[in-house]
Amino acid sequence: MLSETDPNFQVLNAMVREFADAMDFHGLPKVERIFTSPVLPLERQVLRVVFGHDIYAMKVDFTSDVTSRLAQEFEGLKRLSKHFQTYEKLGTATPVYLSKAGTFFAMNFLNLPTAGQRLQQSQQLQTTRQVYRRAGLWLTAMHEFKEQKQGKFDGKWMVHEINARIEDGNLKAPLADVERMRDILREDVVEVHHTKSTRAWSHGDFHSENMMLSPGMTYAFDLTEARMKMALYDTVDFLKVDIYRQMPSEEIDRSGIIAKHREMFFKGYKHKVKPELFDVAMRGRLLIDWASIEKSGYAKNESQQLQFLRLKQRLDVAFQA
Repeated sequence: MLSETDPNFQVLNAMVREFADAMDFHGLPKVERIFTSPVLPLERQVLRVVFGHDIYAMKVDFTSDVTSRLAQEFEGLKRLSKHFQTYEKLGTATPVYLSKAGTFFAMNFLNLPTAGQRLQQSQQLQTTRQVYRRAGLWLTAMHEFKEQKQGKFDGKWMVHEINARIEDGNLKAPLADVERMRDILREDVVEVHHTKSTRAWSHGDFHSENMMLSPGMTYAFDLTEARMKMALYDTVDFLKVDIYRQMPSEEIDRSGIIAKHREMFFKGYKHKVKPELFDVAMRGRLLIDWASIEKSGYAKNESQQLQFLRLKQRLDVAFQA
């Protein structure tokens, strides 16, 4: 439940009351904050609101009465939800209510295991491969929401990101290793620079915790970052979860991903992605993530220690001398 000591308790309570009135609910709702962004706490909060047997997720942005961000996201989600109704066994969260001031909106709460949880809980290859295939199917539908266009791939930003991590001087990874891999990546980027690739309406944050699975349906949600961009990057965002699957190095391809999992994802994903572009983008993403782990965070965070180890194993294969 929300605490009355919360500095925003009165405002949040009024939001919940507005929503309850709109839904004609007269009881006492159960309210729990399930997410607050550490970077943008006023703009990115999510509440879990229970009205009897009905459960909703409420996205809150205290600045959205000025920026209209949530109103725009709500309208986009309405159109996207309608779009997904034309596909069998694929969906997204259903928008329910937008506040009068535009500072919150509610949608149905999806209480299902995430793709990441499925991958962590199962060591069965058939099960994990199906998770990747279903992710590809969902992303196919997402990328068909608006007319696709062609653009030119420019991966120089990845090299710039790695250089920024080096300049910060907080690398946990050995500097010589990061610089060697960065130099290889820079050459790869030059080789594919301005290669044509598809631009599509993209999720923008399509990782394994933003996809949920039931026996008959695949859902994805949290579309705050949805926009037109290179479709390639959504495929990279999801497939990078693959680093947590242990597999002999001979099963890893030059992108750093388990070859059979990549194959299954692209059996589901129907739009063309040039393999050479995927290889460069994935290797760049994994190297950025590795270089982003700082000494201080590594020392006190077990999850970062595991991530560091898994990334190193994959990068050793992807950038083998």
